[in-house]
Amino acid sequence: MNEERIVSISLSGADDAILRVRRFTPAANGPAVLLLHGLGERGGVFYPAANAGLAPWLAEAGYDVYVPDLRDRTADSAPVADISQYQLICEDLPALFELIAAEHPDERFAVIAHGWGGVLAASALIRQPAWLERIAGLIHIGARRVCQQRNWQRWLLLELMWNRLAPLLGRRQGVLPLSRLGLGSADLSRKLHADSQLWQNGGNWRDPQDGFDYAAALAAIRWPSSLYLAGHRDRCMGHFADVKAFARELGSHDAQLVLLRKGSGSARDYGHLDVLTHPQAVNDHFPLMLAWLARQTDADTP
Repeated sequence: MNEERIVSISLSGADDAILRVRRFTPAANGPAVLLLHGLGERGGVFYPAANAGLAPWLAEAGYDVYVPDLRDRTADSAPVADISQYQLICEDLPALFELIAAEHPDERFAVIAHGWGGVLAASALIRQPAWLERIAGLIHIGARRVCQQRNWQRWLLLELMWNRLAPLLGRRQGVLPLSRLGLGSADLSRKLHADSQLWQNGGNWRDPQDGFDYAAALAAIRWPSSLYLAGHRDRCMGHFADVKAFARELGSHDAQLVLLRKGSGSARDYGHLDVLTHPQAVNDHFPLMLAWLARQTDADTP
């Protein structure tokens, strides 16, 4: 039986900022895996119910699983109104890498990211490429940077609700009430929303705070082996074509792309969130991820 506990990290460069990580530890020592949520979500997307979800499932399979809530709350759980993408990339992600490296010295670890978490993970590794030597592989689930789709889902979810209605309410409340709008389980800072808008609406992959050019820096990077998953019903937030474009944007590397579609290895067509939360995922694509991880980390699968 795996053990579950909370780990707290004090962030350098941030006043009294604490990053909380839920750790699912297997009965025997196993390779480490970092699970990163996307915008409007929290780490709970990887453990949606008791003993359910990807995090406890991987721990049961022998992996030491780390699931953070990226910094969006103060100590009293009030939303942080001015947290930026730059801070998540340059402070939160390196702190998580250091935590795992300290717990697993001289070992490589894998990263599994959902949605915008994949963009944040890639950005952190591009800015601090020394960490790439410690990365065994990356799994991107519904992860894309730019949304190139022109369908009604994009108009409703991205153009109307995400780009217009949520910011309008955010000006009144200080944070974007994504949970109330049904756009996520966690509210979002106005700064973080504005930063992400620049990238996902087709803007250059350049940091708005210090001008760092991620696209240019990629030319000198050898990207790790990566697995990309996209749900067939995900028509906007992680459309297969956009996921594929993100894989290409990262440059030439060992990339495997899988469309989670009924009749093609899946019992159902998956969307953006149920790819992690639906009970059938345990039978459909969790084993695929487990087998892929085993090849990257030299772990034994049960």
